[in-house]
Amino acid sequence: MQKMRILLAEKDTSFRKNLAGMLKQAGYIIIGEASDGATALKMLRTMQPEVFMVAANLSVISGMELANIAEDSRLCAVVLLVDYAETDITRNRDQPLTFPVLVKPFDQYHMLSMVEYAFSVFNKMASLEGEVQRLKDNLETRKTVEKAKGILMKSHNLSEEEAFRRIQQQSMKKRTSMKIIAEAIITAFEV
Repeated sequence: MQKMRILLAEKDTSFRKNLAGMLKQAGYIIIGEASDGATALKMLRTMQPEVFMVAANLSVISGMELANIAEDSRLCAVVLLVDYAETDITRNRDQPLTFPVLVKPFDQYHMLSMVEYAFSVFNKMASLEGEVQRLKDNLETRKTVEKAKGILMKSHNLSEEEAFRRIQQQSMKKRTSMKIIAEAIITAFEV
């Protein structure tokens, strides 16, 4: 287990202190504690934790709103803490939750496994989003290079291999990507 940086947001001071103690004992680093939603939001944005444990029943800004902000902005992994009597707020929703919910009371084992789970899922999603973006960029580059090859083949009566080789050589000569060279060819012939 790595030492994760955790931000706690819970209005019940004694519960928050007990939770912080359990997390510290397990080797986690508590970077901040908040008792209301507004303070938690400021800390979330400035301290950049790896895990945000937030109670649903915070004042000013609800924990559910904060959890959604952290999740939608991809700020960090989130674990939502709810009282047993509040579990209906997680069920009566239009869209399913994308972060785990830990129902109070809970034991240390379940809490620690939930923190690890939230962190690993968050990292996996970030990795997958990065891979999707990389694939989109590669596809866009390929389309641009294909279009530029077509222009060179038509305007200079070149074969596909020769057109590709010219783009590749210019890319190496100018020390820039093939996409930039292809975009320059397309722009030059569109004028």
